[in-house]
Amino acid sequence: MNSVSANDVHRTSIVIDGLNASWFYVPSVLERLALGGVTAVNATIAAWHDLPQTMTLIADLLALVRAHQDRIMQVVDVADIGAAKTSGRVGLILGFQDTAPIGDKLELLAVYRALGVRIVQLTYNHCNRVGCGCLEADDSGLTPFGHAVVGEMNRLGMLIDLSHCGPRTTRDAIEASQHPVAITHANPLARCPNPRNKSDDALLALAARGGIVGAVAFAPMLTCDMHATLDDYLDTIDYLVNLVGIDHVGLGPDFMEEMPAEIAAQALRGMRPEVVKQFASVTPTTGFASIAECANVTHGLLARGYPPDDVRKLIGGNWLRLYQAVW
Repeated sequence: MNSVSANDVHRTSIVIDGLNASWFYVPSVLERLALGGVTAVNATIAAWHDLPQTMTLIADLLALVRAHQDRIMQVVDVADIGAAKTSGRVGLILGFQDTAPIGDKLELLAVYRALGVRIVQLTYNHCNRVGCGCLEADDSGLTPFGHAVVGEMNRLGMLIDLSHCGPRTTRDAIEASQHPVAITHANPLARCPNPRNKSDDALLALAARGGIVGAVAFAPMLTCDMHATLDDYLDTIDYLVNLVGIDHVGLGPDFMEEMPAEIAAQALRGMRPEVVKQFASVTPTTGFASIAECANVTHGLLARGYPPDDVRKLIGGNWLRLYQAVW
């Protein structure tokens, strides 16, 4: 397919960034989303934060949306994603990367949903009241409170994310949920033995229940090295498609553009010093260094022989279908 046709596929598609942890208050981040042709993004607004911190973060994000109504809008239902596409704006889907914001009060999930939060990751890297993260040596699985959280998120219509969960917690949550769940940003463990990546068995179990995995563009999770290329990213998508099928793979690049140093330090909390040092040495993935280069993924998939309809699924259609099924 020639470049003009590839550009047209990207331009006319619903493009969804399955996970983005950038600092959205910096204007260049919003500009990069627009340059990448992104229709909607799962925007991380909280993780390890407590209730007061989380409410402040939500208030700040909603104020940002009001201040830039010509460029961005909040997404609270699937129809809003279509509205974002029609209006040429980027739709922000509010997401958490931990259940710390609810503490031990299950009822807060309904409050957060009323404010627009639609995606919640059960754990970050370590254990919490719900289950265990991927950096825990002993993952004891989903706790009784964790089962209650899964049930309440199912009731409310909130998408469960298992990206940073440990192996047993991941498996337990897939089995416990009555709705499909997501691994918004992780790669296959078989291709790169990083603790953040997922086993083939977990990915197959996710897909068997209708879930979707988002491929990550971060080099240590692609190549287990300090650098990667667009081809490495496309190779990972190929692997996932061959493993779980074309309907269960999406984009989850996990960009952290313009992230303040203090927030990056919190995200790396608990990791060994050498790992933190290594993290700082990672170079951007060549060809997909920023969400602004998202169209390169579309071009690359088409160049590899994926039919346009399958490309549309991978760059956004699959996420859209999952949101519709859960929300």
